[in-house]
Parts: sequence; structure tokens; C-alpha cells
Amino acid sequence: MQPYTLGEVDRWLDWIHEAHDEFDYRYIYFAYLAASSGQPGGGETTLSSNPDGSYLLRAGRDDRGLRLGNDDERREFTTHLRQRYCGDRYESMSEWEAAQHAGYLEDQRAWRSGW
Repeated sequence: MQPYTLGEVDRWLDWIHEAHDEFDYRYIYFAYLAASSGQPGGGETTLSSNPDGSYLLRAGRDDRGLRLGNDDERREFTTHLRQRYCGDRYESMSEWEAAQHAGYLEDQRAWRSGW
């Protein structure tokens, strides 16, 4: 299966939410960090660069990935993430990630205490 393209970015993000459930925010945040830097590397989401100047983001080994055609698409992707997840509520993706993590920890505490 071919990777998603920038035009299908919301489908890719929806796939991450479904596939990674309560850890989805980590994959999304690491996608943001990887795309922001433009440097190949790993974490929950990996970024690889191709000889043609394109990039491939993959959120786990079962992911078909998101192909970003060039640096302009890479920057457009990070802007899209900020708009979708931060909106007017959070100042930055790091603030958004911290809020998501706090929610995750609260859910864990509630689950351990039997709700």
C-alpha cells in the first residue's frame, strides 16, 4: 500500500488515533518534532528522507506512512498539526502534548482507583 499524501493527512492522523489508542498523542507529537526538525530519526514516529527531497513519516511498524513531497509540504504539515491540535486552546504543540499526557495520567489514576 502506498503512503498517504499531504492531501490525505487527516486520514493518516485518524489512523494514528485508531491504531495507537491512548498513546496516539505521543505518535502525533513525535511526528510534529520529526517534521519540524527535518532530520531523519526515530522515536514513536520516524522520519526518513529520500534522495528526491521527499520525506516519509511512519507511526510504528504497521503504518504505511505519510509522504511529504518536499520541505514546503513538511512545513505545511507542521502548520496543520498546530491548527488541528492546538487551535486557540494551546500555545504550542509541546503544551498540547503535556495536556494530553496529564489526561492520560489522570485516566490511569482513575482506572487504578476503580473510577
